[in-house]
Amino acid sequence: MHPITRRRFIGGSLSAVAMMAATGPTLLRAESANNKLGIAYIGVGGQGRAHFGAARGHNCVALCDPDLGRLGDAPNRFPDAKIYQDYRRMFDELERRIDAVIISTPDHHHAPAVMRALRAGKHVYCEKPLTFNVHEARVIAQETARRKVATQMGNQGHANQGNRRVVEWVRAGVLGTITEVHTWTNRPNWPAGIARRPARVPVPSNLDWDAWIGPAPFRDRHENLHPFNWRGWMDFGAGAIGDMGAHTWDCVWWAMDPVAPATIHTIRHEPERNNETFSQRAIHKWQFAARGERPAFDAYWYEGGLKPPVPEEILNDPARPNKQLPGSGSLFIGTKGKLLVTGDYGNSPRLIPEAAMEALSASLRTGDVEVQTIPTSPGHMREWLLACTGRESWDFPKSNFLYAGPLNEAMHLANVAYRVGKEIRWDPENLRCPGAPEADQFIRREYRKGWELGI
Repeated sequence: MHPITRRRFIGGSLSAVAMMAATGPTLLRAESANNKLGIAYIGVGGQGRAHFGAARGHNCVALCDPDLGRLGDAPNRFPDAKIYQDYRRMFDELERRIDAVIISTPDHHHAPAVMRALRAGKHVYCEKPLTFNVHEARVIAQETARRKVATQMGNQGHANQGNRRVVEWVRAGVLGTITEVHTWTNRPNWPAGIARRPARVPVPSNLDWDAWIGPAPFRDRHENLHPFNWRGWMDFGAGAIGDMGAHTWDCVWWAMDPVAPATIHTIRHEPERNNETFSQRAIHKWQFAARGERPAFDAYWYEGGLKPPVPEEILNDPARPNKQLPGSGSLFIGTKGKLLVTGDYGNSPRLIPEAAMEALSASLRTGDVEVQTIPTSPGHMREWLLACTGRESWDFPKSNFLYAGPLNEAMHLANVAYRVGKEIRWDPENLRCPGAPEADQFIRREYRKGWELGI
């Protein structure tokens, strides 16, 4: 394995990402529309298995997972694929055969795997959240702009028609001026609020524990960690907002186009903070400054079953028998109306009350209200594959890393505010929280030797 030298990262402005996208070098390697891609899977169990269909019509050249017990029938489905437990070795040995990488690991491995792929000129599909922390999101967006390879974050609802309608209606002014947006999730559905690590448990022979730990601080294997409950542990996951923010909050980010928050504050959390796991319940608040013609607005995130108050437009609506908010969703509050988005993937957006939705539908039919239609997606994974094979441009996927990077920065800042324990201000140019130097340790991390990002 060739060691990767770590250089100091100097944070640039968000506008620098867009500039590099326009002026950066071209793809290191381009695939013709007739060529089959050589696809490598990093993370095979769980969500990784759900992406096996992407290899249909292409060549699966590698399967990588530190837990060989998670491979299941994958070796039989892809008999020509080489099997690895460490993606560093996979890249060292198979770089010339790999054209594209699909990453479905725990959060703490996302950025190290993505950066190795990008720096090798590979197309990358990475599950949400794109990164483990704020700094990684910035670095990945900048590297994507330099390399100009096809990228996509796995927030599949971004391809749904419902999300597109939300963006169209908000930008057409259907709701007037948006003053607040509230988003809520039923996560976490894993153990949370744990202040002490459970007892050590043995490492099975099929698991390379050192490779599973990867860039994180080393610890013994213990209960409620591998293979799923890592999401709640601060060394490995990004909590409920890391799990579902890229889904449920995506319509907010896309519609409002906020770029970066001005301040972030955790206004409620249960139980008390600890240094091991995220809370069971929390409410976070971002304040976004005015941008162009869009006035300032506030965004709220609720987790663990907490929700905003049920609007009067629902309580007093005779056409709506269910007077409760759904288990997860978003509520846009504007000067001309309110929009309820049900579920995590932009499903069933409707103005409330129902009479307002009926009036909007009639106005859309008659042309009294005009919206700029966002084209229908061919499919979230399909967007990426079309760009990988050269049928579409490298930035054709709608949730490419230039979009996903800033979204992840803002999401992770909620966890920074939670861990700092006070309202923080955000300086996006320098990736700093003025007046809160203690936040630096949560904005970026130190990596175990050999697992650095290579920047």
